[in-house]
Amino acid sequence: MRTLARRFVFRIAAAAAFCFAAQPAFADQAAEDYVQTILDEAEPVLSTDDHQSMLDGVEDLVDKYVDMRRIGRFVLGQYARRMTEAQEEQYYPLFNRYAKMIYRNTLSDYAGEQIKVTGSVDRSERDIIVNSKLANPEPGSAYANTVIHWRVYRSRDGEMSVVDAGADNVWLAIEQRSQFGSIIANNGGGEKGVDALIAEIKSRVDG
Repeated sequence: MRTLARRFVFRIAAAAAFCFAAQPAFADQAAEDYVQTILDEAEPVLSTDDHQSMLDGVEDLVDKYVDMRRIGRFVLGQYARRMTEAQEEQYYPLFNRYAKMIYRNTLSDYAGEQIKVTGSVDRSERDIIVNSKLANPEPGSAYANTVIHWRVYRSRDGEMSVVDAGADNVWLAIEQRSQFGSIIANNGGGEKGVDALIAEIKSRVDG
């Protein structure tokens, strides 16, 4: 699963960079403060000596701050509107479990590190990219210069949630959308393709 998580973080850099290029470059202090609050909560979780406790703590943070329903719909692309009610009842709980596994295994790479917000790009009133880096990386750390991104969605009433995360312009949800779309298309599209995707996610969660 750690190998799978790294694939999500480090693939399709060119596609991700294109998606976020040429956008309005305004900072958003409220979004930066929101993400820093999350990172401050994550610091003791990532610093715990017990690996399972750390993974469980990351899952709790994901439950609290990440909008899995919105992400789950995004990664389905055009197929989100084509699911039956029965498929939705299977897909969303499975995706929630699957995505949390990816988040917790990816974030565990930063165990023992302190992460600090370094700035933001306000792509629109409700779509903000917040950037962060390791505050005091160990000498020779592979992540010393890594920029860790958080995509924040602001609702009409001002509530914020995380709707994607990534590193060095490679994004988890964008990779998942590409992979999920391929699985559905390669299995006939439509309901049949969605059934194949649900089966694949189930095998990864239970495997």
